[in-house]
Amino acid sequence: MRTQIFDALLARLSAIPEFSGAGKVKRARTEAIRESLLPALTATWSEKQETATIRPCVGPNGEDGYDRRLPIDIIVHFKAEDPDIEFDRLAVAIEAALGAAIKLDGLVIEMVLDESRHYVDRATGISLGIGALTYVVDYVTLAGNADASAE
Repeated sequence: MRTQIFDALLARLSAIPEFSGAGKVKRARTEAIRESLLPALTATWSEKQETATIRPCVGPNGEDGYDRRLPIDIIVHFKAEDPDIEFDRLAVAIEAALGAAIKLDGLVIEMVLDESRHYVDRATGISLGIGALTYVVDYVTLAGNADASAE
Protein backbone atom coordinates (compact mmCIF):
# COMPACT_ATOMS: atom_id res chain seq x y z
CA MET A 1 0.00 0.00 0.00
CA ARG A 2 2.86 2.41 0.69
CA THR A 3 3.91 2.22 -2.96
CA GLN A 4 0.35 2.87 -4.13
CA ILE A 5 0.05 5.79 -1.72
CA PHE A 6 3.35 7.29 -2.89
CA ASP A 7 2.41 6.82 -6.57
CA ALA A 8 -0.87 8.71 -6.03
CA LEU A 9 0.88 11.40 -3.99
CA LEU A 10 3.61 11.90 -6.60
CA ALA A 11 0.99 12.16 -9.35
CA ARG A 12 -0.79 14.93 -7.40
CA LEU A 13 2.48 16.79 -6.77
CA SER A 14 3.59 16.45 -10.40
CA ALA A 15 0.35 18.12 -11.52
CA ILE A 16 1.37 21.36 -9.77
CA PRO A 17 2.71 23.63 -12.58
CA GLU A 18 6.03 24.42 -10.83
CA PHE A 19 6.73 20.70 -10.43
CA SER A 20 5.45 19.28 -13.72
CA GLY A 21 8.82 18.72 -15.45
CA ALA A 22 10.75 15.47 -15.63
CA GLY A 23 12.78 14.81 -12.47
CA LYS A 24 11.16 17.60 -10.46
CA VAL A 25 9.17 15.24 -8.23
CA LYS A 26 10.73 12.02 -6.94
CA ARG A 27 10.45 9.53 -4.17
CA ALA A 28 13.61 9.15 -2.06
CA ARG A 29 16.30 10.61 -4.33
CA THR A 30 19.67 8.91 -4.73
CA GLU A 31 21.64 11.90 -6.01
CA ALA A 32 21.77 15.68 -5.65
CA ILE A 33 19.29 17.80 -7.56
CA ARG A 34 20.67 19.89 -10.41
CA GLU A 35 20.05 23.60 -9.94
CA SER A 36 18.28 23.70 -13.31
CA LEU A 37 15.51 21.49 -11.84
CA LEU A 38 14.69 23.85 -8.97
CA PRO A 39 12.16 24.10 -7.51
CA ALA A 40 11.81 20.37 -6.94
CA LEU A 41 10.19 17.98 -4.47
CA THR A 42 11.32 14.79 -2.77
CA ALA A 43 8.78 12.63 -0.95
CA THR A 44 10.03 10.20 1.68
CA TRP A 45 9.06 8.48 4.90
CA SER A 46 12.63 7.58 5.82
CA GLU A 47 12.93 10.24 8.54
CA LYS A 48 10.01 8.94 10.58
CA GLN A 49 8.54 5.54 11.31
CA GLU A 50 5.20 4.17 10.23
CA THR A 51 3.14 2.86 13.15
CA ALA A 52 0.41 0.24 13.21
CA THR A 53 -2.16 -1.05 15.68
CA ILE A 54 -4.38 -4.10 15.33
CA ARG A 55 -7.88 -3.55 14.00
CA PRO A 56 -10.07 -6.62 14.62
CA CYS A 57 -12.52 -7.97 12.04
CA VAL A 58 -11.91 -5.31 9.39
CA GLY A 59 -11.62 -7.59 6.35
CA PRO A 60 -14.51 -8.76 4.15
CA ASN A 61 -14.42 -12.19 5.81
CA GLY A 62 -13.80 -10.93 9.34
CA GLU A 63 -10.00 -10.90 9.04
CA ASP A 64 -7.98 -8.71 11.34
CA GLY A 65 -6.22 -5.70 9.95
CA TYR A 66 -3.93 -2.87 10.90
CA ASP A 67 -4.68 0.81 11.38
CA ARG A 68 -1.55 2.36 9.91
CA ARG A 69 -0.16 5.87 10.33
CA LEU A 70 2.46 6.89 7.77
CA PRO A 71 4.25 10.24 8.10
CA ILE A 72 5.43 11.47 4.70
CA ASP A 73 7.88 14.34 4.38
CA ILE A 74 7.57 16.39 1.22
CA ILE A 75 10.94 18.07 0.99
CA VAL A 76 10.88 21.32 -0.97
CA HIS A 77 14.14 22.27 -2.73
CA PHE A 78 14.31 25.84 -4.04
CA LYS A 79 16.47 28.86 -4.73
CA ALA A 80 15.22 32.43 -4.42
CA GLU A 81 16.14 35.98 -3.46
CA ASP A 82 13.40 35.95 -0.80
CA PRO A 83 13.51 32.35 0.51
CA ASP A 84 10.79 32.76 3.17
CA ILE A 85 8.37 34.10 0.60
CA GLU A 86 9.31 31.46 -1.96
CA PHE A 87 8.88 28.62 0.52
CA ASP A 88 5.48 30.00 1.52
CA ARG A 89 4.44 30.31 -2.14
CA LEU A 90 5.43 26.72 -2.90
CA ALA A 91 3.89 25.42 0.32
CA VAL A 92 0.56 27.05 -0.57
CA ALA A 93 0.56 25.28 -3.95
CA ILE A 94 1.39 21.92 -2.33
CA GLU A 95 -1.19 22.34 0.43
CA ALA A 96 -3.89 23.24 -2.10
CA ALA A 97 -3.14 20.20 -4.26
CA LEU A 98 -3.02 17.77 -1.36
CA GLY A 99 -5.88 19.37 0.57
CA ALA A 100 -8.11 18.64 -2.42
CA ALA A 101 -7.06 14.97 -2.19
CA ILE A 102 -7.52 14.26 1.51
CA LYS A 103 -8.58 10.65 0.77
CA LEU A 104 -5.97 10.30 -1.98
CA ASP A 105 -8.35 8.88 -4.55
CA GLY A 106 -9.88 6.47 -2.02
CA LEU A 107 -6.59 4.79 -1.04
CA VAL A 108 -6.50 6.21 2.48
CA ILE A 109 -8.79 7.22 5.31
CA GLU A 110 -7.22 10.67 5.32
CA MET A 111 -4.00 12.53 4.59
CA VAL A 112 -3.53 15.71 6.61
CA LEU A 113 -0.78 18.27 7.06
CA ASP A 114 0.99 17.79 10.38
CA GLU A 115 3.87 20.28 10.28
CA SER A 116 5.89 22.60 8.03
CA ARG A 117 9.43 23.86 8.33
CA HIS A 118 11.80 26.12 6.40
CA TYR A 119 15.42 25.27 7.23
CA VAL A 120 18.02 27.95 7.93
CA ASP A 121 21.62 27.88 9.09
CA ARG A 122 21.27 28.40 12.85
CA ALA A 123 24.50 30.38 13.09
CA THR A 124 23.77 32.81 10.25
CA GLY A 125 20.00 32.68 9.74
CA ILE A 126 20.60 32.17 6.02
CA SER A 127 18.17 29.92 4.21
CA LEU A 128 19.45 26.48 3.22
CA GLY A 129 17.04 26.48 0.26
CA ILE A 130 15.05 23.61 1.65
CA GLY A 131 11.85 23.16 3.57
CA ALA A 132 9.53 20.31 4.44
CA LEU A 133 5.83 19.68 4.80
CA THR A 134 4.98 16.58 6.80
CA TYR A 135 1.69 14.86 6.04
CA VAL A 136 0.27 12.07 8.16
CA VAL A 137 -1.50 9.38 6.16
CA ASP A 138 -3.95 7.09 7.96
CA TYR A 139 -4.94 3.89 6.16
CA VAL A 140 -5.99 0.31 6.90
CA THR A 141 -4.60 -2.96 5.54
CA LEU A 142 -5.41 -6.59 6.13
CA ALA A 143 -3.06 -8.15 8.70
CA GLY A 144 -2.15 -10.95 6.30
CA ASN A 145 -1.81 -8.78 3.20
CA ALA A 146 -0.11 -5.37 3.44
CA ASP A 147 -0.81 -4.83 -0.28
CA ALA A 148 -4.59 -4.73 0.25
CA SER A 149 -6.61 -1.90 1.67
CA ALA A 150 -9.11 -3.10 4.26
CA GLU A 151 -11.57 -0.27 3.59
